[in-house]
Amino acid sequence: MDMATKRKNSEIRREEALSLAMKIIHEEGIHSLTLRRIAEGLEISEAALFRHFKDKEEMINLLATKVFDHYIVRESNGYEDVEAGLLKIMINQFSSFQGTPEATSVLFQEEIFREYPAVKARFDERRHQRADRIARMVGDAKAKHRVAKAVDPDTFALIYMGAMRTAVLEWRSDGCTSDLVSKADALHSHLIRILREG
Repeated sequence: MDMATKRKNSEIRREEALSLAMKIIHEEGIHSLTLRRIAEGLEISEAALFRHFKDKEEMINLLATKVFDHYIVRESNGYEDVEAGLLKIMINQFSSFQGTPEATSVLFQEEIFREYPAVKARFDERRHQRADRIARMVGDAKAKHRVAKAVDPDTFALIYMGAMRTAVLEWRSDGCTSDLVSKADALHSHLIRILREG
């Protein structure tokens, strides 16, 4: 076996372990996640698993990176219409979560943030980036007189993000069985009234 094949197999095994870890967290919570459980699920020894991860903390960090990179939608620049841009953010994020509800279990698992401060720091950074992006969109629209004068961009960003978070939490509490994306239009419409009316 050449080095490229060996490396690919290692990458595949690591990805399988991370997917299984996400599934365990989603179905049973962070306390059920152990390296032994992952090894058993992959039908390998714990010793073999240590070839792919130094310890549980490294696995959690890599899992968080995977979720942050693949399932938290990054906003693109250049929305001319703030209302359409905000709706696109919500629909894209809800679509991402609906396609992989397991990712929300990592993002909404407070225990992970308590036990792994580095993961919390990265999550906080992503949250601040999104809030700043929304606030800039609203601020730009306000400067062009496209939203109500009384709207505070930073406060609106918190309200918008809080509404999205609550919608996802409600969806999770229903077992992730309803159509999350279908909730975007009505939720967005109510929030946009703030921009129009102040």
